[in-house]
Amino acid sequence: MADMPYAIALQRDLTETERTLISFLLQQEAPERLPQLGNLKVVGRCGCGKCPTVLLGQSQQSEPKLGPFKELANYVGKTTTGMVVGVALIEREDELAELEAWSPRGDDVSQWPDVASLERAS
Repeated sequence: MADMPYAIALQRDLTETERTLISFLLQQEAPERLPQLGNLKVVGRCGCGKCPTVLLGQSQQSEPKLGPFKELANYVGKTTTGMVVGVALIEREDELAELEAWSPRGDDVSQWPDVASLERAS
């Protein structure tokens, strides 16, 4: 994959934090999708190059899925430094496609919130 404005090429396994976040979000909002977590890989990251948002695929050779999406989960929590960060789990073409970090206040986000602090975004 060539770098695109929306995404930067990256192929790797999920971090423990990413796996834990996705597992939590699926358990809360789409438990029937938990089996998809088994093979999930990171296939790209946000084009901003700063936030922790990652694009997901079923193998490291998968291309990021772009285009129409459905939000499976949208939660807000706090980082270890107390910053409020939102996290959304997004699907495209019926597959888990993105774990997105966002700031309710428009601040730059550099880390995921602590799973224990997550609450549904209103």
